[in-house]
Amino acid sequence: MTQLEQQLHREVEDFADLENDFFDVTDEIIWCTVATVDRRRRPRSRMMHVAWAVEDGVPVGRITTRRTPLWTAHLAADPFVSCSYWTPRHRVVYADCRAAWVEDADAKQQAWDVMAAKAIRLGFDPLAAWPGGPADPTFEVVRLDPWRVQVTLPDLDAGQTIVSSRIWHA
Repeated sequence: MTQLEQQLHREVEDFADLENDFFDVTDEIIWCTVATVDRRRRPRSRMMHVAWAVEDGVPVGRITTRRTPLWTAHLAADPFVSCSYWTPRHRVVYADCRAAWVEDADAKQQAWDVMAAKAIRLGFDPLAAWPGGPADPTFEVVRLDPWRVQVTLPDLDAGQTIVSSRIWHA
């Protein structure tokens, strides 16, 4: 890797080193492309709301969803997902994660609370989907634990499209 590539593409030790930019991009675009693979290793993408939070210095994502046969089969075959955000200004976040169904009622309540707090800003009302709240029988949560996060930002002020990218690993 050249010196310029090293400057533009660097590893960071602490998630805090890219946390503000991570949330700027994910909060701006709101919708996340979440990709899974099926039993035959073929990718499938879907658009979802992911509620991100930082816990003990690391990002944790929560997707409120329904336990569909497709989701269940994909996560059973391979628990890893790739999440991506792209803004029209070419600001990008990638989060490669381990995904798992949340079974614990308290953890589901926590996910509900995180999503409900962001619902208006995200344009998503969880009560419309689950009138019974977190006790609704169709309410499910997938927890995302990233092992790699990349934030890529263009430097358009430099008069050219120079892209800097920072990568954090769990």
